Amino acid sequence: MELKVKHPLSKKEVKEIIREMSEIFGEEVAQKLIKKKDRVELAEFDKTTEIIIVNGKPTFIRRKDLIFPLVIALYELSNEEDLRTLKRRVVVDAGAVPFILKGADVMAAGITDADEGIKEGDFVFVVEEDYGRPLAIGIALMSGKDMKEKPKGKAVKVIHHAKDRIWELTVG
Repeated sequence: MELKVKHPLSKKEVKEIIREMSEIFGEEVAQKLIKKKDRVELAEFDKTTEIIIVNGKPTFIRRKDLIFPLVIALYELSNEEDLRTLKRRVVVDAGAVPFILKGADVMAAGITDADEGIKEGDFVFVVEEDYGRPLAIGIALMSGKDMKEKPKGKAVKVIHHAKDRIWELTVG
């Protein structure tokens, strides 16, 4: 499958993405993902999903007016310090990794750490404990505090993960 570019985004739309990413990650990290002067285009992935391409690289996913960085874009930030300081981070143990890479949601039992500022419904990103590599992005189904304290239950609804169709398209 190939991405079909629909059209370039307006300066106003790019500014809005920068604002949203700054709120989520802070301005410094947002600037590493997208800048005002970048060439930003919109491509359709399927009927419900669009991919935002920055300077020729798939960088964000947009579903139902929500915009998230792709896992591959988080790899770009993968200098460990950047990811360790990001808000909305959920850390999972090695036992959870194979399940997440097959598309499973994140269960509380596999979480070793989580940003306590996470609220139910927030966008979050999931990293593996041992290497800090980004695994997935998703929506929190419980607070960060509950993720750390509750022994069971679904904690994160995964919407995109390394090894899924979008990942294969972006690294292929």
